Amino acid sequence: MKPLDITKKYALPFLFGILLLGGSCTKDYFVNGGTADPHYDGSIYDYLANNPYYLDTVAWVVAHSSYKEILEKDSVTFFSFTDDAIRQAMDDLNDVRYYNVEDSVHLEDIPPEVWDHFLGMYIMRGRHLAKDFARVDPLNIYAYPGINYVMYNGYVMNIGLLYQDYNGVEAVGARILQLTDITYDPTNFRNNSSIRVASSDIQPVNGVLHVLNNHNIFGFRGGEFARVAEQNLVARGK
Repeated sequence: MKPLDITKKYALPFLFGILLLGGSCTKDYFVNGGTADPHYDGSIYDYLANNPYYLDTVAWVVAHSSYKEILEKDSVTFFSFTDDAIRQAMDDLNDVRYYNVEDSVHLEDIPPEVWDHFLGMYIMRGRHLAKDFARVDPLNIYAYPGINYVMYNGYVMNIGLLYQDYNGVEAVGARILQLTDITYDPTNFRNNSSIRVASSDIQPVNGVLHVLNNHNIFGFRGGEFARVAEQNLVARGK
């Protein structure tokens, strides 16, 4: 599989994922104006590789890391970023290299350990559907703190369900998963960067896939991917 052209700008809205899944199921659920079977007859990696508009570059990154077999065989939950997050991360890296009077690099130039470092932030052991997470409310964090989870590489991430208001009634609307990079400022929850899930509860055979919205910063902190990748590239004389 060839990596996606990271210069591509996406004009389409973020509508994909479980709407593409076929088949039948006795328990459907409401998604973007229609019903969809959440189950997928393949691994998490297979699902990524077979969604070319938003996730095939993610699949390419996984394939060039040590996590491919984990996303094929282990029982895990993957909070997937999108292709656009990778494109933006590579653009940021090449901006740094341009400033340093260095040649631009491509996906295949990034050492596997860099992909490993970041992918492990997005993977949890075990299967976790949206309903399994506690409520989180950044405006009332002491009452609804979500839960801090240790991710696959040891990174600590706060994950919780935001309860949306509906017709002026508090917390009776849609519930949306949110990930928060809690280690940036442990003393003030609202100072930490957060990202919401756009498509949740996709269920391949070996786990659960939640896809983050298209505004996700790869690595959660602006400039972090560029910093780590540049250090590794310079150490290799690139």
